[in-house]
Amino acid sequence: MNSASLKHLTIIDFHLAFFGRLRRADLMLHGEISVATTSRALSEYREQFPDRVNYDASLKTYFAADDFVPAFSHQVRDALNFIAHGKIERFIGEARESELSQLPTLSSNLTVAIVRQITAALTLGKPIDIDYYSASSQRKVRCVYPLAIFEAADAWYVRGYDVNEADFRVFRFSRVFSASPVDADKIGANSAVPVDLDWQQYVTLTLMPHPKHANPDALKLDLGLVDKPVCNISTRKALAGFVLRTLRVDASLQAVLSPVEHSLYLANRHELLAVESMVLAPGFNAD
Repeated sequence: MNSASLKHLTIIDFHLAFFGRLRRADLMLHGEISVATTSRALSEYREQFPDRVNYDASLKTYFAADDFVPAFSHQVRDALNFIAHGKIERFIGEARESELSQLPTLSSNLTVAIVRQITAALTLGKPIDIDYYSASSQRKVRCVYPLAIFEAADAWYVRGYDVNEADFRVFRFSRVFSASPVDADKIGANSAVPVDLDWQQYVTLTLMPHPKHANPDALKLDLGLVDKPVCNISTRKALAGFVLRTLRVDASLQAVLSPVEHSLYLANRHELLAVESMVLAPGFNAD
């Protein structure tokens, strides 16, 4: 098998593993290949791995078999970046020399087996049971509809609807012990997922140099402040606290955090008091 064919098969396997499905257009876009090449690649994959994929002619979609096991090795962060940022990794399955200059991240501890179950459930709109260890309520199994994936402070999270709690929750990938599909019909009426307003609605974060920092002019350069005193950032309500924590912004009322560790300050704290995710912002509850 030549390298081009191997790459195409790896891409097919990647989509089936992490998204649970593959359309012809997905392979054409990801592999940057023609219709004819796409047809050959799909035929070759089905010939080599007939038990791993099912084709739904009515939907014109290939679906991963219930007992699907990836035929190739994959990088977890490629799938997470694909869903969170729409970033397509063209060199999927290949070693990248540029990785040598990258700092270690917590995503290196994530396993394909767990991540792909969650990402596939998100793509297919299906519920999933996750055995999760929460910092506040210890370890237990939760039935969740994954809705969105994001990265904050070098960690990956999935936001979903917790069926048992009847509310939206954020789960850290590294704290998931296992994940397995759930039959939605067995959940009952509680499986109806309401609109996630905190994900759909946006808020503005007004940032400025920390008032106690010794060199505020240098911080103004970081914020791109030339002729204005503050910088406004728009983000989802559900992510406000995560953004402030990632940027190490002092969100306390009296700017009590160290300006060395938190060089920026949240100037519109009073406008965000009712935002649920703000409990994660540095110093938000310090006063």
